[in-house]
Amino acid sequence: MKFKLLLIGLISMLALPAVAQEDALKGFPGYVDFGELNSMFGEPSVQIAVGGTLLGFVSALSAEKNPETAELFKRLHGVRVSVFENPSVTEAAIDYVKTVSSKLSQQGWESVVTVNSVDEQVRVFMKFNGENVEGITVMALEEDEAVFVNVIGDLKPDELGKVMDSFDIEMGGHDDDDDDDDDDE
Repeated sequence: MKFKLLLIGLISMLALPAVAQEDALKGFPGYVDFGELNSMFGEPSVQIAVGGTLLGFVSALSAEKNPETAELFKRLHGVRVSVFENPSVTEAAIDYVKTVSSKLSQQGWESVVTVNSVDEQVRVFMKFNGENVEGITVMALEEDEAVFVNVIGDLKPDELGKVMDSFDIEMGGHDDDDDDDDDDE
C-alpha cells in the first residue's frame, strides 16, 4: 500500500503530460496503440501512464531495499493501465478487442491467453525478442469491467510476475498474497 501511495504521489508530481508520454512510448516495439478507449467505454475509473523517467526515479528509490526490483524498473520504458467500471460491453467492444488482437498477431505478437466465454473476453499477448519480452498486453472485458494493460520494456520471463505485482495487476487467475486483503481497500 505504501508503494502504491508513493507511486501515485510521484506520478502526480513528476509525470509528463499524458500526450507527451504516449508519443515517447510509440517508438518502442512493445507499445500497443489502443486507440480511443474513452469513446467506447467512457471515462476510465483508473488510468496509469508511467513513462521511463518516472520508472527510473522509482528504480532509484527502491534500489536500497530491493535492488532486484530496482534493476527491473530500469529496463521498463512504460506502463499503461486503463480500467473502466460498468462499461457497456457491446458487440462493438468485443469486435474491437478482436480487431486489436488481429493487428497484434500480424505485428508478431504471440497470443498466450485467450478466453471466449459468454461473460468474459480476455486476451494476453507478448512481444518477444529472443528470450526476452519487449511488451505485454492484456485486454479483458467482463460484465462490469474493461481492463487494458500495456507493459513496455526489456523483461525476462521470470520477472513478469514482479512487474504485474508492482502495479497490482492480476494475471492468470488469482494473486495468492492478496486473496484476503480485497476488503481492506
